[in-house]
Amino acid sequence: MHLIRNLTLISIVIFVSCGEGPKKNIESETKFPIEGFWERKGTIQFVNDVPVDTLFYGKDDTGEEEGFRNVKVYLEGNVLWVNNAVNKSDPYGAQGGYGKFKISKDTLTEYMSHGCGGFGPWLKYNKDSLNISSMRFPFSYYLNDQTYTQLGGRVPNSDENIRFGEYYEKLPTLKKSKMDGVWKRAYEISYVNGVAVDTTTVPADAVLDLKIIRDGYFMVVVDQTNLIKDVDDPWHGGFLGYGQIDYDGKGNMVEYNEFGSGAGNVNNSPPRNAATGHYASVSFYDDDMYLQITKDTLDRPNPQAGRGVVYKRVQ
Repeated sequence: MHLIRNLTLISIVIFVSCGEGPKKNIESETKFPIEGFWERKGTIQFVNDVPVDTLFYGKDDTGEEEGFRNVKVYLEGNVLWVNNAVNKSDPYGAQGGYGKFKISKDTLTEYMSHGCGGFGPWLKYNKDSLNISSMRFPFSYYLNDQTYTQLGGRVPNSDENIRFGEYYEKLPTLKKSKMDGVWKRAYEISYVNGVAVDTTTVPADAVLDLKIIRDGYFMVVVDQTNLIKDVDDPWHGGFLGYGQIDYDGKGNMVEYNEFGSGAGNVNNSPPRNAATGHYASVSFYDDDMYLQITKDTLDRPNPQAGRGVVYKRVQ
C-alpha cells in the first residue's frame, strides 16, 4: 500500500481537529455522537498534529480494492469491533474484540475483555499473564456527528512527532426496532419436534456470546478461549460476525452476515445476501429478554434449525 493524498478527507479531519480540539469530558458525550456503527475508511498520518497524508483502508498499492473491511460499534458503554483482514499464518482467522469504553477529557479508553480470531488467544494470554480482567487501550480522538478518528499506539519516529490515526465514517441509520440494544446469551433451549424439552444456562466464565443491534446493523461476538482449551483447535479463537438485520416487529428476524472473524466465518459477502441470511422467529418475554429460534429456510440443510437461544439485555 502507499500513501495517497486526499484533500477532501484531510479537510474533514482538519475541521474536526481545529477550533476546540479533542472533545472534553461532557456527560452526553458517552452516548452521542459516539454511539452507533462506524466503518473504517482510511489511515491519517499526522506530523506535529497536522494531518498530511491519507492511506486508504482496503486498497492495495495500485489503488485497487482488496475487500478489507473494519467496522466498530459503540453503544451504552460497550465497544465491539471486527475486521476481515485474514493473516494466512494465523489459524484463528481475522480479528475482533469486545469490551467497555469511557471518555474522559481528550481520551477515549477501551477496556478490552474478550477477543475473537487471532486477537482472542493473544488477549487471553496477556490477561492471564497480568492477572487482569481486561486490557486498557487509550486513544486521543477527534469526533463529530459523522466522522471519528482515533490516534495512538504507532509512533515510528517520536523525534519527528509522527502519529497515525484510524479514520472512520458513521454508517447511516437503516431502521430502528425494538431489538436495538446490547444483548447477551443467557440460556439455550433444546427442542424435540417443536417442543421445548431442556433449558441450559450459558456459563459466563466459559463463553461470552454477545450481540449489539443498532440502526439496522448487528454485530455478534462469541469468545470461546475459556471453553475450548486446545490452542491448536482453530475454534479456540471463537468467532465474530457483522451485517445488516431486519426485524418486522411481528416475530420475524433475518441477520444478513457480511463478514466476520474466526475460523469458518464469512469473509466478504454483499449486503442483504439471502444466501448468508440467518432466519429466526423472535418472541419477547419483556423489553429486556427475548427468545430466538432458528428457522429452516431456503430449502437448505441447517443443523441449527430449531435451536432456541434466550438473550438478556445488558444493563
